[in-house]
Amino acid sequence: MERATLSAILAWVLIGCCAGSAAAAPGGGNPTPLQPVTLQLKWKHQFQFAGYYAAVERGYYREAGLDVRLQEAPSEGEPSTAVLEGKAEFGIGASDLVVLRSQGKPVVALAAIFQHSPLVLVALKRSGIDHIHDLAGKRVMIEPHAAELLAYLEQEDLPPSKLTQLPHRFDVAALQRGEVAAISAYSTDEPFQLRQAGLEYETFNPRAGGIDFYGDTLYTTEDQVRRHPERVRAFVEASLRGWRYAMSHPNAMITLIRSKYSRRHSREHLEFEAEQMRKLIIPDVVEIGYMNPGRWAHILENYAQLGMAPADTFLSGFLYDRNPKPDLTWVYVSIGSALILLVAASTVAARYYRMHRAIHREITERARTEQHLRTLETRYRVLAESGPFPIVITRIADGLIRYINPMAARVFELSPEQAVGLSVATFYLHPEDRRGFVRNLEEDGFVRNHEVRLRSASGHSFWAALSATTVDFEGDQAAFVAMMDISERKELETQLEKLATTDDLTGIYNRRSFTQHGLDAVVQARALQQPLAVLVLDADQFKGINDTHGHEAGDLALRHLAATLKLVLRQGDIAARVGGEEFGVLLPNADLRQAAAVAGRLCELIERQEIDAQGKRFRLTVSIGVAELDSKTPTLEEMLRRADLALYGAKRGGRNRVEAYSPALERETVGAG
Repeated sequence: MERATLSAILAWVLIGCCAGSAAAAPGGGNPTPLQPVTLQLKWKHQFQFAGYYAAVERGYYREAGLDVRLQEAPSEGEPSTAVLEGKAEFGIGASDLVVLRSQGKPVVALAAIFQHSPLVLVALKRSGIDHIHDLAGKRVMIEPHAAELLAYLEQEDLPPSKLTQLPHRFDVAALQRGEVAAISAYSTDEPFQLRQAGLEYETFNPRAGGIDFYGDTLYTTEDQVRRHPERVRAFVEASLRGWRYAMSHPNAMITLIRSKYSRRHSREHLEFEAEQMRKLIIPDVVEIGYMNPGRWAHILENYAQLGMAPADTFLSGFLYDRNPKPDLTWVYVSIGSALILLVAASTVAARYYRMHRAIHREITERARTEQHLRTLETRYRVLAESGPFPIVITRIADGLIRYINPMAARVFELSPEQAVGLSVATFYLHPEDRRGFVRNLEEDGFVRNHEVRLRSASGHSFWAALSATTVDFEGDQAAFVAMMDISERKELETQLEKLATTDDLTGIYNRRSFTQHGLDAVVQARALQQPLAVLVLDADQFKGINDTHGHEAGDLALRHLAATLKLVLRQGDIAARVGGEEFGVLLPNADLRQAAAVAGRLCELIERQEIDAQGKRFRLTVSIGVAELDSKTPTLEEMLRRADLALYGAKRGGRNRVEAYSPALERETVGAG
């Protein structure tokens, strides 16, 4: 009876595994009819949607079983309406998709194509707008769905009440005629028109203020994901495949767009658009379509601060998971079910033996128990050997490895025979991390997606997500651990975190990071009763450098200034680019006198160094304002206000100098006003 029971169990496990594999396998035979779906574009045909054109023309959608129609944005109304009303299955939206979600609209973000938003503010140089604050009181056209620009203006203390905001007409004519001082624009589009017209312009990018939103994002609705999960997945994968092709073959896509979709833009215009889009999609750094949940939460926080979304909005269900983590439930269910059936079989067998062979009961019981243990351990090994992931079985009491499967052997770079008997702690990059893992395993009986740093026998380190359950193995309580290498995802998260916290041009912190570090520094200085000072630097006559030597020389000058800051500052000091040509420096444990001395050294060193921009040599000078934290400046905001006041004092005093804050500066400013 026991042999028949075990055979039934094995057949049940194999049938379950094969059924799962069959369900996942693609169908063969004659192709099924293509499913018609519509993608609602957010604007008119241009390179902005090149990936979708590629997916159509290269047959990627057709291979996915889809007949995709690309629909231009309507002349009136919101493109999102078509998706929400079921007139289009998919759409392309901006980061304000999260606002729609907060309003109860069932939108689901599928893939972020633009890692950075293309929205910027553009002003003509001839208008005298050199700095974002020069827009105060001016007429500005800002298009709908430009919340990152509104957040940027709020960050710069320029709320809508300080501007004269006009409806956007979506052309640059009003800017050329001087009817407005600035317009919102796509960095991929309108700047080309200004170049063609021979007009020099200034661009104000929200990222300069630490506002970094996603741009074009592919989305659908919850209903589509629920009712057609395979179609949604197929559409996303085919679309991303199209984008990878488009970014690798821009010239071919430009020819296709002009021959089949639209001749609205010249070839030169589309080439400019493709070049600028590469800077926003950054396909060489980030996988096209990647979305960071933490970054979406940060975007939602910005909308909440603008009053455009409730502060208690949750993102649950908003983000589509293209690559769900492997579910090991089938492994655990198989093991558990096998165990239950084996116990049932044991009970029947025991009763049978007690009835018919009572005299041999003890001998039989021992033999049966040993056989069950051997059978169960064999079953664990069979499951592990055929498992699609690295699997390790370790004794919980001492952490010694009892078994690893071939995939785990490759990951850890040693043979299964070599691994048995080794301590699993030696494979943790930080051995103390194992304590938390074991504690959770002992308390709950299982662990899911526990992220740790591991290393192989050769010392190669990698990130892994561990899932585990407790089992009996060779007479001991053991951990049945399956793992997945997540090093690539961790690297992408690190790169995106860096993009969100650093300034693109100079590589030092951006304004948002500077503010956060500043708030922390104030709290620490108060708690430890230590001094804290701040410097605000501004490049002198920077507009003249751009006008005389070109924007590339201006960019070089700013990078040079950032490098000089790194050279002079101490470890622990914080430097950031907080505006166009404005920098901030936090000096923990430094008073006003010490900070002024540091500022003086910076002024001297920057002035002495000559900058060579492709044969164009020039020197840069800076004006610096200095302030410190004291009883009358209880906040970072007040300390920065005083430093700004001192900076303007340095400017009035002739530039290329340092000015420390004093009450006299307040009186001079009031008198000047």
